[in-house]
Amino acid sequence: MTYLRVLTPVVIDHQIVPGASLRDPAAYAAFWADAQREVDAHFGGRSLDRPASATITLDHAHETSALNRYQSIDHNAVDRPLHVFSGTVAPQLIVGSLENRAGPVLSKILEISFRVYDHGLMVLEALSDVTGYLGSEPAEVEQKLDTLQQDAVQTGDALARAVVQMCIDPALELLRKLDESGSILEPPAAEDDAQVRDFGRSMWVTRSLIVDPAEPVAEQAIRHWVKDVATTEFARPPADELVDGERDHLVRWLNYLFVDRSDNGEDARTIMGPGGHFNDQWEALRYAQVFYGVIDRIDSRLSRILAHSATADSRLDLEHLRADLTGLSRRAELIILERQDLAKYLKRAVRLELDAIMSYWDYEQLLETPVKYKVGLCNQRLAELGSRRAARSTMFTDIILLGIAMTSVLATALALTEFGRSVANDPNMAVYDFGRSSIVAWVAGQPADAILVSSGVISALIVLVYLFFRRDNGS
Repeated sequence: MTYLRVLTPVVIDHQIVPGASLRDPAAYAAFWADAQREVDAHFGGRSLDRPASATITLDHAHETSALNRYQSIDHNAVDRPLHVFSGTVAPQLIVGSLENRAGPVLSKILEISFRVYDHGLMVLEALSDVTGYLGSEPAEVEQKLDTLQQDAVQTGDALARAVVQMCIDPALELLRKLDESGSILEPPAAEDDAQVRDFGRSMWVTRSLIVDPAEPVAEQAIRHWVKDVATTEFARPPADELVDGERDHLVRWLNYLFVDRSDNGEDARTIMGPGGHFNDQWEALRYAQVFYGVIDRIDSRLSRILAHSATADSRLDLEHLRADLTGLSRRAELIILERQDLAKYLKRAVRLELDAIMSYWDYEQLLETPVKYKVGLCNQRLAELGSRRAARSTMFTDIILLGIAMTSVLATALALTEFGRSVANDPNMAVYDFGRSSIVAWVAGQPADAILVSSGVISALIVLVYLFFRRDNGS
């Protein structure tokens, strides 16, 4: 038997309010428990009178505890799964909506499932039975495998769009209506948000080929499927190790291979499920796709913020950038912390496999470290823009104050002249003046033109003093 298992991370509009599950665990679990009944009624997932075309299970509908988890060493000690909800879709429902497509993957599809995670990611999985497709002629294997790979990518994209449209979007809309207070789920993205165009699209499509070594063309299939896997100069080619039985799986980059040497009659639906021979490897691969996918999304969005910050000059732009940066920084920190926390409770076999996959992908070097660096760059850029705005505001304030000072000089001179002349000409005002001021008399005796010219000179001196000190502070 030969199977192809497609796994693809898909961008969706789903994010939980940061810290919602920790601030009030009881209310958080109660929300999902109550929502499960509404979801069942909407999708008919547990109806007894008719089979369901799609079922959705909300997996966070119970409280968690960090105490006494390590009761078994052959199971994960995770009290609650990483994904928020999961589901299955009847293959005939999807195939019927994609009748215009024809290919070896879609025509023999056996099951379709999905898991929705926090931070805007869904992982879609589809299993197809391609037994007999490769034939028995070694000369045709390479061409058929290339066709199978191309069809798997196209089918994964089409399935992702269909599942998001049929299941995910309606489910998220229903959950947001149930969360009236907005304490669990974040509101949907605004229509003018740049990330909206990515919703429902696959980030990439991985292809896992499950091969029975007893098949006539098994060796040719193994060698061609992993031909592009990079190795060090002195390392033995992985294809030789797979063919010789030194290893039974290879999870490197996009094209993955599993050699089923168990003679217990398992098919791909059970061999990678709980208790299956490749369950640990598949679980680690799924976790790796999730963490790589969500950090990759944040990395892309941070790059977009840096690009926008180069041209942002208005207060509104800066406020939007600052809000986006704060949210993304918080998300990045949560994802890194979630991976560290999850590692404590994973089964050791899953943990070792996960670390090996992430190490081969250079996760920390290519994603985690750049994300931290870009967060620092964004903070620096926003600080620069804020300083520039503050400098412009200060300049504007100084100009206003300078204008007030110049006007005050002229107004004071004119008021003093008018007062002196009033005192000299009005006997009634002289009663209150115990002594004639020579300064007031002198100012009162000056012509109006002299008053205006002297006021202008004093204002010019004020401007020169301002510019001198402004230049000194700027340097």
